Amino acid sequence: MRHIARNNCIINKIKDGLATVQFNRPEKLNAVNLEMCEDILESTKLWNEHAVVTILQGNGKTFSVGADFQHLLNISQRTNDQSNVSTNDQLKDISKISQLGDQTKKALYAMNQTKSIMVSIMNGSAMGIGAGFGINSRFRIATENSTFVMPQCKIGMVPDGASALHFSKIQQNFGLYLGMSGEQIDGIKMVHLGIADFLIDSQCLPEIEEEFEHAYFLRDEESIEEFLLQRFCQRHRTEFNIPKQFENVLGLSSLPSIMSAMESQFPQQAAEIRKNSAFSVYAFYEQYMRNKKTKLSLKDNLKMEQSILDKVVVRPDLIQGLKSLYVDNSYAPKFNPKTIEEVNQEEIQRCFEPCSRKLFDD
Repeated sequence: MRHIARNNCIINKIKDGLATVQFNRPEKLNAVNLEMCEDILESTKLWNEHAVVTILQGNGKTFSVGADFQHLLNISQRTNDQSNVSTNDQLKDISKISQLGDQTKKALYAMNQTKSIMVSIMNGSAMGIGAGFGINSRFRIATENSTFVMPQCKIGMVPDGASALHFSKIQQNFGLYLGMSGEQIDGIKMVHLGIADFLIDSQCLPEIEEEFEHAYFLRDEESIEEFLLQRFCQRHRTEFNIPKQFENVLGLSSLPSIMSAMESQFPQQAAEIRKNSAFSVYAFYEQYMRNKKTKLSLKDNLKMEQSILDKVVVRPDLIQGLKSLYVDNSYAPKFNPKTIEEVNQEEIQRCFEPCSRKLFDD
């Protein structure tokens, strides 16, 4: 059975308990919009009914580059034309970003909760909420073409897709740095850090799909794991090592103390964080620490992200970030406050007050 979802953003092929699924906006590098979220919600019902295993990948050379703000806000590509971004330094349509945020979280949760065993093949770029769909699957495959990044702090937003939940589990506190800096990593590092489970040569992907289609024993988690490990997984490990002192710095008791020590011992990494929105960095730090201190669920994290998003969409940093990304000739946002040390702690704590809109039924 071949099923194209209503908005043509998701293509499903279902046969003998296997669903092979594609994000289908290749001309937009599979960027996530409201229509794609609708299609994911529609498709999860099919997977629940007809698929024991679901393989998810992107149509084309990219998994997904994250939220499509340019389409959402109808941002002009003409240089210095910010008419559709802001009026008097206020975002013109805050509700659209909040709406997309809500829908992506509902779609991600529905995908995670499906009865079908999710296998995500993150071949190519996986960014932002697009990466979130990948890392919340049961089995996560990276290739030599994979890149992973949560760049939201660079535009005045905060990493989503339950990234804080996953980053808090990365050893040596390196997940904190990934979220604050927005550093891009490759497929080898993804596996090393536990963001992906298997590193597989991209040339093997057609063979893997064919095996899944014809080998009916590949319909339970144990068989799938054994199959991928024994037949395809590249067992070598990278020489990527996190210095012990870097771990110690990231483990200090406050963000200002972390930044002070990092600037002394790791100035290049500190400079990357300092380029980003100080408020966004601090909000992610708080989100990360809440996951480190308490065992929060996926649903807890999505609700927390909803609350944070509602606060950052009304801040000028997001306008600065979007203008720099889509309108200006160069990336030079003027974030306020300028430094992490100047961030108002009361404003940060307000980010975690429960949102009045319900994401889920319970």
